[in-house]
Amino acid sequence: MTRIGPWTILALAAACGAEGIPAPPAGFAHAVGTRECGPADGPAVAIYLAGEPVTALEPPAPYVRIFVWRPLNELPDREWTLAGQGAEGSAIYCRASDDCEVASSGSVRATDVAPDSTIAGSTDLTFPVAGRVSGGFRAVWLSRVVFCG
Repeated sequence: MTRIGPWTILALAAACGAEGIPAPPAGFAHAVGTRECGPADGPAVAIYLAGEPVTALEPPAPYVRIFVWRPLNELPDREWTLAGQGAEGSAIYCRASDDCEVASSGSVRATDVAPDSTIAGSTDLTFPVAGRVSGGFRAVWLSRVVFCG
């Protein structure tokens, strides 16, 4: 029988974070969420993953923008498909402000939306050139006024 030592348990706990959220995707340790308008002018949410703290939209490249075509209160406890038939959102990877690509497959799961609108969750995305971006996030809410049709 294999024994699991205390260091192994601590390493696993650190990798998943205090609330069971996986480590952030490589190169994207910072995240914010904000209101957006969906394709039919309905409420939507954008989650930006970036390498540096995000203080305004658009963040400095490179960054990933995850877009879910639902209001914030509907995000938790569900996986949202972000590419292909039946997509409920989309994702882009921007290497520079004029060099972006759309995810070819992927999803996002919001495990929690806190009272201050911070979104905790994880994503697993694949981009044609950038490859796989997978990991957890804690997106601090960046409040802004958005008028949708």
